[in-house]
Amino acid sequence: MRMGTIRNRLLVAFVLLVLLPAALIGASSVYFGLRNAQRQVINQLQSVATLKEEQIEDWLASLRVHLAAVIYPYQIVTLVEPLLAEERTTLAYTEAAAALRLQFDQMIATTGLFEEVWLLDTRGYTLLATNRAREGQVHVTQEYFWRGLEGTYTQSMASTTAQGVTSPVVVAHPVRNADQQVVAVVVGRASAQKLNAIMLQSAGLGETGETYLVGPSTLLLTPSRFADRNTPILRIQTPILDDVIRNHTGHSGLYKNYYGDPVIGIYRWLGALQIVLIAEQAQAEAFQATYAVLWVNTVVALFTVLVALVVALFMARSIAKPLANLANTATQIAAGNLELHAPIERNDEVGALAMAFNRMTARLHKLILDRESHISDLEEAEAKLARDVAEQQALSRLSNHLQRCQSLEEAYHTSVTLLRDIFPACAGALYRQWSAAGAPQLIGAWGDAQSLQFQTAHSECLKLINQAHASHNHALPAAKQGAFTLNGSHYETLCVPLHVSGESLGFLQIQKDPDALQDLASLISRVADLLALALSNLQLRENLREQAIRDPLTGLFNRRYANEVLGPKLEVAQHTQATVVVLLFDIDYFKRINDTLGHDAGDATLRAVGRMLNSQFAHGAIVCRFGGEEVLLIMDNLSRDAALQRAEQLRQALSQLVIEHNGTQLPHITVSMGVALYPEHGTSHDELVNAADQALYRAKSAGRNQVFLAECV
Repeated sequence: MRMGTIRNRLLVAFVLLVLLPAALIGASSVYFGLRNAQRQVINQLQSVATLKEEQIEDWLASLRVHLAAVIYPYQIVTLVEPLLAEERTTLAYTEAAAALRLQFDQMIATTGLFEEVWLLDTRGYTLLATNRAREGQVHVTQEYFWRGLEGTYTQSMASTTAQGVTSPVVVAHPVRNADQQVVAVVVGRASAQKLNAIMLQSAGLGETGETYLVGPSTLLLTPSRFADRNTPILRIQTPILDDVIRNHTGHSGLYKNYYGDPVIGIYRWLGALQIVLIAEQAQAEAFQATYAVLWVNTVVALFTVLVALVVALFMARSIAKPLANLANTATQIAAGNLELHAPIERNDEVGALAMAFNRMTARLHKLILDRESHISDLEEAEAKLARDVAEQQALSRLSNHLQRCQSLEEAYHTSVTLLRDIFPACAGALYRQWSAAGAPQLIGAWGDAQSLQFQTAHSECLKLINQAHASHNHALPAAKQGAFTLNGSHYETLCVPLHVSGESLGFLQIQKDPDALQDLASLISRVADLLALALSNLQLRENLREQAIRDPLTGLFNRRYANEVLGPKLEVAQHTQATVVVLLFDIDYFKRINDTLGHDAGDATLRAVGRMLNSQFAHGAIVCRFGGEEVLLIMDNLSRDAALQRAEQLRQALSQLVIEHNGTQLPHITVSMGVALYPEHGTSHDELVNAADQALYRAKSAGRNQVFLAECV
């Protein structure tokens, strides 16, 4: 079958019109069906996990209630106190021990909640235990003992518990006498039987679903529903489980279980017991209904494609035959038989096509002549369009690079490189205007910047930019155009100022022959406008940034800036194992200066302190006015001794500072300082600042004009 014929193409097109939508619909149905099915199964598993978690909570509550009731208050005098006060050989001790052990055994037998129970005195010594091997052991280092002295406490022992053998839970409860004083602690290890029963219940997870518990050391704590398999599982080793245990979080999705079978499941971290609850079901069972629906959809889609093939074959034959006849006629006309007319056999679109073909033959000669007359116009339009596209691309590159610049200095120097690419055939330069009264500064140049011709153009441009009545280029009204003669040749230079809202940011110098400058006038104007706007925006952003982080009175950074930089510095110090020093001081008796000499004198004092600090700490430290007369310094990589030495030098320098106000020398000042180091005195912003503030307070309390180191936390 030849694919070049119209009939075959139509046939393929008809098939694709049905096949592609069917394939897309089928693929989307499979994708969304599986995704929705996965979401539904995960929701069901979440519900099962929630049910299991609630059952475990009820089990823990039952453990606490029964352990609290194992020794009645009126029995403390007769059963517990003899064990604490009597010798082991006395009759009172023996009777009390026998009665209490019997009571423990009865509680274990009747409730089935505990494997063993033992009694500890307030020193952690085991007085009595249902497991006699435990008697005499000391548990003073166990968390459940010293937490049990304070109240009922449940502790997870999951990290040392074997699979389904012993329970991962120990419960401790204080025993109080009539005066509500704790005289002993009763401890019970929970039975694993109830916990295993909770986990082995299928709870609507089908034939392949199961739930089980895993400890923080990846030990399997409860038996599997499928324990008849020959391979015993003691530890669960999966990346998902390691991540859940490490981050104390949850996880859900598709994975392989401990037997390597594909399952869908969830991992849930139980914080109370420090263990992981896992609920999972085989993917084959979970998605069984979804697979059945997808199979039905596939059969329907295949049947639809088959019907489309039959319809497409019929339609292709009815359309292709008259078109083939028309093609044969067109071939003969193309060979030179212009008097031949295509037969009009049908009164439909194909017949209309034949009529149009006949009219086209008559007008062919006229259309050829018309086309030739427009070729020159099209070439000119194409050239103009190419120039416009090139200019727009150049402006877009310039705009993108300027938007990525972080400072005005970077923008000026980046602009020189970009201008060289925009005007490769021209020599030029970019100037920066620092102030209205100052002379423009040359930022950079391109082209033959060393030639005598360029140097002359450079001098001419500097003269023109300062002349109010210099000649203007009619295509660039804001630009100033100059001409000069060098070695008998005539040259022109164009100086384009960069103005925004009456403010001069600099100017462009473009030097080329006059005709080329005229052609580039539009591009030069757009480049100048874009440069001026971008540089103005960067200037405004830098001004706003400086105002936002600087204290206007002292010229120091403000508290906001200190809060911004201290946190990141601590993060860097944490990674590099470096130190960060926070030095906080304020001026002693500053209120007395304001009250006796006036607020202007106080402001003069703060300004003098700011000037001195900016001079001494221009590099290597961040100095911030923290509030009122308080100043905060942040320094890196100083030892404790170096930090204290630096603080003492600063204190002495400030005490010798000469302060003048209205021609009068103000009294010398003293300061009280507090010094805190990371990580010795704190690891966070608030901890370090508070530590330095407390040290400052101690310095003031000790008589002021001193340096105090913060106390270790």
